[in-house]
Amino acid sequence: MQAQSNANAEVAILVRMAQEGDTSSFGELYERFFDQIYRYVSFKTGSPSEAEDITGEVFVRMLESIHKFKWQGHPFSSWLFRIAHNLVVDHFRRKGKRNVVSLDNTTINVEAVAVDVDSHIDTEMSMDEVRKAMVGLTDLQKEVISLRFAAGLSVAETAEAVGKKENAVKALQHAGLKKLRRFLNPELSTPSILLQQQQET
Repeated sequence: MQAQSNANAEVAILVRMAQEGDTSSFGELYERFFDQIYRYVSFKTGSPSEAEDITGEVFVRMLESIHKFKWQGHPFSSWLFRIAHNLVVDHFRRKGKRNVVSLDNTTINVEAVAVDVDSHIDTEMSMDEVRKAMVGLTDLQKEVISLRFAAGLSVAETAEAVGKKENAVKALQHAGLKKLRRFLNPELSTPSILLQQQQET
């Protein structure tokens, strides 16, 4: 908890300095959040090259709009993920596609869709199986799982990013993981690790 508090304080300082025009602070914010944003976008698009382009645009938007950012009791990362989400939606709209998760051509492994790999699950499970499982989820369940496990956001951060209350996010997460787990291995229930995460958050 203390480490998280310290990290939030550091981000707040970087944001303030960036808003004042300090270019090195922009660079530090980029380094701090790039991996999370890229994993999220890659998970949503299923294309590493498209994810790189969109992720780059996220930080261009950050650079252009950070002076408008205001603290309202929510993490800075939630603001970035809203930008990323909107850009992904625009991307699919331009391509005439629905905003669905496709993992056919991505290197993201099974952990990225929140399925813990244990002795009961083959770590080489085909991405086609995972893709089919994700299609069975609602759009909001996909979004919550993408943010929670591909991007690694907390429940609170995810709630802010999707505009829902934390209890709603937990319910969406639980239902989505239950569907996903049932499809990937009907004999197994929700993984104990994930249940522990849900209880802790």
